[in-house]
Amino acid sequence: MDDHGRRMLKPVYFYDNGNIKNAPLQNAADIETKYGKISAEFVMFYNDELLKKIFPLNGKLSGYWGEKDEYTLSRAIELKLPCGTICAKIINIGFYKNGNIKSITFWPKETVEAKTPIGIMRIKVGISFYEDGSVKSVEPARPYTVETKIGNISAYDNDPEGIMGDINSLQFDSQGDVTALSTINNVIIVKTAAGGEVRYAPSQKASLCSEQVEITVPLQIEFINEKVRFNKSVSDEYNFSKDSFEVIKYEKKAANPCYECG
Repeated sequence: MDDHGRRMLKPVYFYDNGNIKNAPLQNAADIETKYGKISAEFVMFYNDELLKKIFPLNGKLSGYWGEKDEYTLSRAIELKLPCGTICAKIINIGFYKNGNIKSITFWPKETVEAKTPIGIMRIKVGISFYEDGSVKSVEPARPYTVETKIGNISAYDNDPEGIMGDINSLQFDSQGDVTALSTINNVIIVKTAAGGEVRYAPSQKASLCSEQVEITVPLQIEFINEKVRFNKSVSDEYNFSKDSFEVIKYEKKAANPCYECG
């Protein structure tokens, strides 16, 4: 049997206090959680030995073994959560010290439906939770119109950063209000108290597959206290009570990101 995908086991790592930090397992083991037993090949712990994160698979990518091979080995896991029951192939699950799930990272191309503060939504990449189980962030699998403090905006990131579900582009506070999102479908026009006008829109860049093909780079928007911030820049912050905002449609179309070039 071809075993290129199995990882050569590394040593167990420990915290300074002698407790186990992470452990690759020789064989998959059923880990007891609040959500039932979950099979894992790699386990991480907090420094007080409470469960921190589990990985159902602990394979390796190489010239002989790729993501598709690892995905084929993966098995769907069903979890009953406050946001609904989900069933998907999962890369890892993070836990709070109280045993509640902190985040779930899905395999690429996997999508699930979950109940969020703005309704039922199909999501990709991952989902994270507050300690009480309420949804903290999700990665929308398609554009969704959401209500924000500056108007209704189509939330969608066509190329999410990273591959972990701990922090996703559409974020909520503990009361369920939107605190951050990305959009490829809207432009925000800011009219400042001083009488100026500033336009914020998604941008364009060359595709990794071809310099002749342009892809859309999402506009990032955050809502921090009484201000809105664009593209994570403190120099691009505006006050809700002093400035006014208009949301319009972004008309320029571009290709989706491509990472498997022909």
